[in-house]
Amino acid sequence: MKQKQRAVADILADSQEPSIDGIIVIDKKGVVLAFDSAAQDLFGYTAEEITGQPIEVLMSDLQAKVHPSYLKRANKKPNIVARQLHTERTIIGKHKLGQSIPLAITVSADNSTESLRFTGVIQDLRKHEAQLTKLFQDFQATTESLNQRIEFDSLLNSHGNQLLSCSADDFHTTMEDTLQAIAQFLSLDHSYILQFSDDITEASLWAEWRRSLCIMKPFPNRFSIPDSPTFKQALASAEVISLTQGAEDDNEILFQLALQLSPNGFISTHINPILNENNLLVGCIVFSVLDSNHHPSDTQLSLLSLATQLLMNAWGRHQLIMSARKADKKIQAKNKLLANKAAFSQALLRASNTLFLSKRRDLQKNIEEVLLQAALISGHQHALVYFEQDNSPQLKSFIQQHLEYDQFTLQNHPHLIEFISKHLQQQNIFQLDNVNKAMVSRELLSELQTGKVQGFTAIKLNRTDKGMGFIIFYNSLPVLNSNDENLRFLQLTGQNLIAAIQQHLIQFNLELSEQNLLSANRMLAQQALHDALTGLPNRRAFDHGILQEFDRARRHSSNLTLLMCDIDYFKYYNDHFGHPQGDACLQQVAELLQRTFNRAGEICARYGGEEFAIILPSINCQEAELQAQRLLDKLLKCKIEHAPNAPVDYLSLSIGIAQLAPEQSYADTNALITAADKALYLAKNNGRNRLAWAIKAE
Repeated sequence: MKQKQRAVADILADSQEPSIDGIIVIDKKGVVLAFDSAAQDLFGYTAEEITGQPIEVLMSDLQAKVHPSYLKRANKKPNIVARQLHTERTIIGKHKLGQSIPLAITVSADNSTESLRFTGVIQDLRKHEAQLTKLFQDFQATTESLNQRIEFDSLLNSHGNQLLSCSADDFHTTMEDTLQAIAQFLSLDHSYILQFSDDITEASLWAEWRRSLCIMKPFPNRFSIPDSPTFKQALASAEVISLTQGAEDDNEILFQLALQLSPNGFISTHINPILNENNLLVGCIVFSVLDSNHHPSDTQLSLLSLATQLLMNAWGRHQLIMSARKADKKIQAKNKLLANKAAFSQALLRASNTLFLSKRRDLQKNIEEVLLQAALISGHQHALVYFEQDNSPQLKSFIQQHLEYDQFTLQNHPHLIEFISKHLQQQNIFQLDNVNKAMVSRELLSELQTGKVQGFTAIKLNRTDKGMGFIIFYNSLPVLNSNDENLRFLQLTGQNLIAAIQQHLIQFNLELSEQNLLSANRMLAQQALHDALTGLPNRRAFDHGILQEFDRARRHSSNLTLLMCDIDYFKYYNDHFGHPQGDACLQQVAELLQRTFNRAGEICARYGGEEFAIILPSINCQEAELQAQRLLDKLLKCKIEHAPNAPVDYLSLSIGIAQLAPEQSYADTNALITAADKALYLAKNNGRNRLAWAIKAE
């Protein structure tokens, strides 16, 4: 036997080929004689485990059932079967752990020895499937890449034509549509265009698209850019900066600066510089991916380069058009200003006159018009108004309601306010042509530079003997048209403005006094008819309400129900917890009454002490009883603990009901109240926490 096993082992050693995934030798009974290492790896058994076992252990259940019949036939007719065995067949093997293994097997018979043996050469078909799958996937990827390129070229052609054909006014919207189309096609999350300041210290958001499902903080319209030669040189080279998270070590400076341009962070970002016709850096186009599960492929990056070139060309063309338009507008404005200065002056006077005739809701708009005309005529670019508020609460309220707009305040410039106010103490007008040449503090200079103020004219606004504020007309350039005519004109503007505001302020104070008087009257009326503790209508309001409803029920022959309610054993509650907590208890019960009876016409009033009255118009006996019982149940559900010495555990009510109906008459309201009150005492005598009827109509 040992000699036979050694012979089999020699056969296995001599038969190893790279394409063979396993060799198994069995005897004529199907018992495994040899099991090479490759077969061990394939089936998960060791040679010791499988040697001596039936070969059916390595087969699927179906093939294991029919295999003994094959062996039987091979033993009876070995010569015939031997010729058939050398054909490759496909079978399903079974791993030690139970998994199925697709196999190709070629079996040969050997009867040269003492007994018949069969040798099976096995190939794992899963390897071939993987190769075919990879080839198919590669082919599919290539096809998809080509199709993607074709589709993307079509998309770029379409949007490129739109960018070239659209008007300058529609360009921004068209550009954002293009950003959206490109980003969506390439599965990006955020695309935007930034425009840099001339010194590349600031960036402003010019156009943007973001995926709606992205969770991002708002993108700032303007933010600072740290001064970095590395960053500027990289962008000025006109090369795309592509950065991926995890690659910070490659260029930490560029990565940190890219974060400045991507406030929401990124998984990968691609910064595309925009150069003007003079090859100067003026902005950049940014495409970002925020999803860690998605990184753009090489194909997508190449398509992104094409898209960037299209956007750059379109943006540059638009900037040239806008520059030409801006220059043309400046020329037109200058010519118009020179040709129509007299007409502007007349328009200013008319606008100033409208200040006196305008409604107060239009005051802000009219002030804006006056300041605009004054700035245009005097050669200034901007105008701001500052009003002193500290000495006059009425003026403060007036400004907040009618004049408080960011563009008309200087609250963020305290040093400028102090500087101008100091110079206007002794004069009505103060002018500073060039702030860079003036002797001013470092703090003031910083405020002026932040606001881009290079020169200004300040006009004092006087209110009798009190200072009221000033107007400041300023330019972003140190050039002012400061002739005497313009100064007198600006002074006149200030006088008209303050006169109009004073007029409106007088009217405002009168209206404010009227409002205060009306408010005080309403408060007195409220106090006269409502209980101060619970906020419910008081006894006076109840008497008025019951009289009205009684008369109405008589006229219309309708029902009128009155509930008189009393808190059970309330003296125990007050004596134990004290009157402050007793008051809180009354407030809680009052709130419950208001929630329960809140339909139109229903009145809940505090009748006195711990007693409440409820007026219910136009309901029948059954509805009234249901409402009263519902109130009792709601109060018990509140589980307001009673005093320990009280006969009951929780706060409850006793209710007496009386109803005016066509079949049940009362002489007057006093009779109705007396009946309900008697019913209340009946409920108390019957054990409390219940309701009782005075006379229940059928």
